[in-house]
Formats: sequence, structure tokens, C-alpha cells
Amino acid sequence: MKPALRTSLLSVLVAVALCASAGSAVETEMTVVNAAAGIDLGATLTMPADGQPRAAVVLASGSGAQNRDEEIMGFRPFKAIADYLGGRGYAVMRMDDRGIGLSSGDPLKTTLDDYVSDLGAAFAVLDSLLGRELPKGVIGHSEGGNAAVKLASANPSCGFIVTLAAPAWPGDSIIMSQARAITEALAGTWEGEATQRHLLDMVKSDMSDMLLKNSIYYELAVMSGPSAYAPEVQSQLLRTASTMSSPSYRGRVRYNPAADIAGVAVPWLALNGDMDFQVLHANLEDIAALNPSATTVTMSRHNHLFQRCTTGLPTEYATLVEDISPETLETIADWLDALDGARNSR
Repeated sequence: MKPALRTSLLSVLVAVALCASAGSAVETEMTVVNAAAGIDLGATLTMPADGQPRAAVVLASGSGAQNRDEEIMGFRPFKAIADYLGGRGYAVMRMDDRGIGLSSGDPLKTTLDDYVSDLGAAFAVLDSLLGRELPKGVIGHSEGGNAAVKLASANPSCGFIVTLAAPAWPGDSIIMSQARAITEALAGTWEGEATQRHLLDMVKSDMSDMLLKNSIYYELAVMSGPSAYAPEVQSQLLRTASTMSSPSYRGRVRYNPAADIAGVAVPWLALNGDMDFQVLHANLEDIAALNPSATTVTMSRHNHLFQRCTTGLPTEYATLVEDISPETLETIADWLDALDGARNSR
């Protein structure tokens, strides 16, 4: 794109956004087109009010279909990150996941590679709007951290990443560890460990999706006993079997991020709460071991959503009040500022 045309696009972008916001960061609604995949993604671009970002970031959400704010129980952590970083001079793009909000596609068929492809499409849009020379990176939460790592390993346009509770263990180990930690914290013991391991082994097998769905349904029905004859229980079992046999879930269970983590060669800030029951803090230690160049930071008394907490358990989430802690926002922004300063001093 010619400089004059790019400047014109930016002027329109900022002017439209300013009509909707008079704060230190301005927003524009847009669509990110992933032409290679035939997918349209509803998105919001947050820009600093002066229209001159220091760098641009794309936000990558965690497992399961999430909207662009990564909204859960009324919390909107990605909205908070975008507003804060916009006020600190950064452009931030956040998107609805496939099949959610204004995005097309099927969440149950969306794999990690699809997710990485969508992030690449967002980078292409940022290149066209802001210029290829502007540094660009990804901030990924939970499984979105895996997407950030995988993108950084393969896409030369990715100049840096920030991961928030990114798994360093294989997908089945993450699922087992979080189930064990949460159940033992709440009940003192976990009697279903062998059953969970058996189901995950089935998911990891070469069984076809349809055969797996039927097999999981049968296993769950046997475990449910006479209640499996109730229509509402049957519906729940069918939903569970459909999810566990989907390409999205099977890919997540099978994925081992170790090689991708070791292959990241760009600046990387990795954060984890020390009271995270979903991606245990020990994952951060493995990131440090696999990639010693990564900057790893433990957020004291923070949960998986990077909120300040008392127990860290998911059962506590609804009692908390912040979308994401101020300490987390400041840690990310300070690291990005230092990275920007290092670039400008060269």
C-alpha cells in the first residue's frame, strides 16, 4: 500500500473512532477476512488517540469459543487490556472466535492451526492499515498462548509475544492436572482419575470421530447408571460426547507445545498466576526450562483469569470484581515499553 493511501486510511479510521470515544484510546469495528480459510471474523481495533501506535498486538483467547472481549461471567479481560494498552500508545486488535459473535465458522471444527491462521490474517490487516514496518505481536491467554507461541515459531511478521498462563504440557496432561487440582482442593480426593485418563486415551487414539462419539456416549451412559435413561441426561451425555469427539477438542488433547516453545526466537514475556488451578504454575517453570530466553514472571495471588484472588479456584471467580488486575496490565505494558525503548535505541 502506498504511504499516502495508508495515511488516508488511518485518518478515516481515527476520525470514525473519535466520534465514538473521547478517551485516551479509540475503537473501530471491522471485519478481518481470512480469505484462505473462507472465514470472516468480527473484530475491534483499539488505537491510541493520536493515531500513532508504538506497536500493535493481536489478542488470542483461551480454549472454547470466546467473543472478542474473552467475556466470562461478566468479566471482559480483553476489553480491559485493549483499553489500557491503547492508553499507553499501542494498537490492539481483538476478534470474535470462529462461530461466535460476528465471526463465521464452526467452533467444534476449529483447530489450533486454524487459530494461528486467523491470527495471521489479523496481522495482514494490521500491515495494510498501519504498515509492515510497525512491530506486531500477540498477547495470548491460556490456549491462546499456545497459538501465540506457534505463530511466533512460524510467522516472521510476529516480532514478540506475551503469554498469560500458556500451557507447556501436552493437552491431556493439562486437562488431567487441572481436574486433579480442582477436585482435590474441593473434595480432598479424586476418584474419577482413572476414568478421565481412559476417556482421554480414547480421544488421543486413531478412532474415527463418529466411532469415538458413540464410544464416549456409551462409556458415559454406563457410568451414569439408570439416570442415563432420562431425556435431559441423554442430551447432556450427547453434548459431552460431541465435544470430546470434535476436531477442536481432539487437537487440543493431542497437542504437545514443547517443540514450539523451544523454537520461539522473538522476545517473549510469559506470565502465570501462582494460584492458577487451570494451567498450573509449574507450566511456567517448564517454559523457562524449554526456552531460557523467555522472560517469565509469577503473578502473586493471581488466578487463571489474572485476577487478584484468595483461593484461585474457579468457584471463586463469580465473587471477584475486576476484569483483570492492574498489576497484570502494568506488567505487560512496562515490558512492551522496554521492548520499544530497546528498538528505538538501536
